[in-house]
Amino acid sequence: MGYSQVVKEYVKVRAEQTENNTVIAREVKAKFNPPQELDKIRRWISCFRKRLKIKAKQQPIKRLFFDIETSYYTCRLWHIGKVDYVSPETIITPKQIICIAYKWQHEDEVHILDWTMGEKEMLKAFVEVLAEASEIIGHNCNKFDLKELRTRCIYYGLPMFPTYRTLDTLLKSREYFNFASNKLDYIGKYLQVGKKLDHTGFQLWIDVVEKRDPDALKLMLDYCIQDVVLLEDVYTVLSPYITHNNNFAVLTGGEKWECPECTSNDVVLSHTYATAMGTIKRNMKCNACGKQYKISNKSYIKMLEKSMK
Repeated sequence: MGYSQVVKEYVKVRAEQTENNTVIAREVKAKFNPPQELDKIRRWISCFRKRLKIKAKQQPIKRLFFDIETSYYTCRLWHIGKVDYVSPETIITPKQIICIAYKWQHEDEVHILDWTMGEKEMLKAFVEVLAEASEIIGHNCNKFDLKELRTRCIYYGLPMFPTYRTLDTLLKSREYFNFASNKLDYIGKYLQVGKKLDHTGFQLWIDVVEKRDPDALKLMLDYCIQDVVLLEDVYTVLSPYITHNNNFAVLTGGEKWECPECTSNDVVLSHTYATAMGTIKRNMKCNACGKQYKISNKSYIKMLEKSMK
């Protein structure tokens, strides 16, 4: 089943306003209720945009989504069953990074690096990518992915920043929602934006690490790539409901009243309230990405003054 001309015209207008195909897909689903699933609508919008060569206003923000897959420790143990502690002396081989998948926000291409190019060379290439990003987004990236990368980088003597500007979707999910599970796969299904790729479970890691099976490695790379696609879509849906760790409007030379997420100045007042101390605060909403955020009354007055010029 195709899409009506009304839907196409709506998508055309929105595609000129924002590069975010997931946001547009959710709007289409809410306004026109087509029978297609959200992921299929998003993919159609992406093809529609390419066919008509529609480009939205470029924002000077480089937001990076990424995911990694690691190998496991191999150890010599005297006992089996429940193990509370494993001595470092029993370790035969440490964990390594098998692959890294990443993409820039709104771009369709997902890049993949894997250990067949040499783990050191893979890490060196990705550290350069991290250095380009305005913000890095991952699911449990603060406690897992970045620490695993840094652990292997120091092994090879590769320089890596001690801190990055990050947004961890796992932490945001725990802070702002009460999902039955905070796993990326569950959240993706709950939000109806997609799911992880099915695979053979732990056997996949055995086939990759111990058997060096090229077919198993290909499946793992596809799995990692899908995780990054799912991550961006989940982030897009969560974004209006959470606070952000960066104000990109100010960072890129804009005003405090502009959208801190996409830097758009197409924003409107949502409502006004006063704190217990009598300080006026303004809740704003961005028409471009749907982000809701707070600004001071001083910033709001500045916005009104600019609109009257």
